[in-house]
Amino acid sequence: MEQVFSTTGRRVSGTQFDSYHSLTVKQLSAKQQMVMDCFDTGAKLTREEISRRTNLKLSSVCGRARELLDAKRLAVVGSVRDIATGKRQELLGVPA
Repeated sequence: MEQVFSTTGRRVSGTQFDSYHSLTVKQLSAKQQMVMDCFDTGAKLTREEISRRTNLKLSSVCGRARELLDAKRLAVVGSVRDIATGKRQELLGVPA
């Protein structure tokens, strides 16, 4: 069995890698689709805003957002400063 390393450095089989990268929009997981549904209006959202809109845990949103960014279904379109922490947060949106 051919071993391939994913973009996160995890070892996966060639068939797993090919299968994952052949997903179409219709084949998104339920949580990925929930995240994508937040962008129906062309909104630009932080991961925390997506978490609030979907009622998914922030860690789950971060994982799904990373998958969608890697698949080029989402893109980083800017950033905003968090009022509470003062740190910058990425704004995600649908690529143009």
